[in-house]
Amino acid sequence: MGIFDIFKKKKIESTFPENELERNLMKAATDISARHAFYIKLLWNDLIVLTNKNTDLEEGRKTLEKDTEVQFATLESGQILVFTATNRIFDKGIIKEQVPFMAIKGQDLFGMTKGATFILNPYSDYGKELVPQEIESLLNGSIFEKNNEVEIKEDTEVLLAQPLKYPKELVQALIDLFQKEEHVKSAYLATIKMDKSNKPPHLIIAIDLEGNMSSVSGKAGALAESIIEKKEIIDFIKIESDNGISEYFLNQTEAFYKRD
Repeated sequence: MGIFDIFKKKKIESTFPENELERNLMKAATDISARHAFYIKLLWNDLIVLTNKNTDLEEGRKTLEKDTEVQFATLESGQILVFTATNRIFDKGIIKEQVPFMAIKGQDLFGMTKGATFILNPYSDYGKELVPQEIESLLNGSIFEKNNEVEIKEDTEVLLAQPLKYPKELVQALIDLFQKEEHVKSAYLATIKMDKSNKPPHLIIAIDLEGNMSSVSGKAGALAESIIEKKEIIDFIKIESDNGISEYFLNQTEAFYKRD
């Protein structure tokens, strides 16, 4: 899930931005359209969290075992400090000594601290408060749902086929995600092209699940966008009865994921 480490060097001059997450954070500060990409990076990149000195762990790099208890450093208001890189800890020289920290993927961190408020990069020129409602919508995918679902009208002719190049990395990542989503029964993939469109075919994922589609399509969409090329498009639909597109997946393809 994560690693522990002790940061040995002090940085006074900021090196911001030094990674894709920071570049997206800086752009999202003034460009609303860039916030989608920022949230994706926030969810899937490693974040840095300070730990209290009395945390019962030896110095050095360690794998975070299951059920390990960790005490995160907080402000007096109770907000948890989180950083986009280790160098952000020492921005503006406010923290001058070496400090213990944990590096952990955003999704894992937010999942284990539900209800908490975070302050991202509190000592930097670019930062953000992350409130519980925002984090919950990030975890359940609803923050992405407007951008990751497609509505296909009944009178729209579409061409469905199997991709010439099978997206192995994407498929494995989605399998790993769906294994954690108990309401997902199976998932299929194809390429889709609107008959009268000049745009090339793009991937479409059909999901057979119980309940609300947005509960999983947001997470799947965010995951997919972290893997596919920036110019690629991917759509998600729900398998439904009496639907021609759903019949194609059920009758002419094999599911790449099936719950046991």
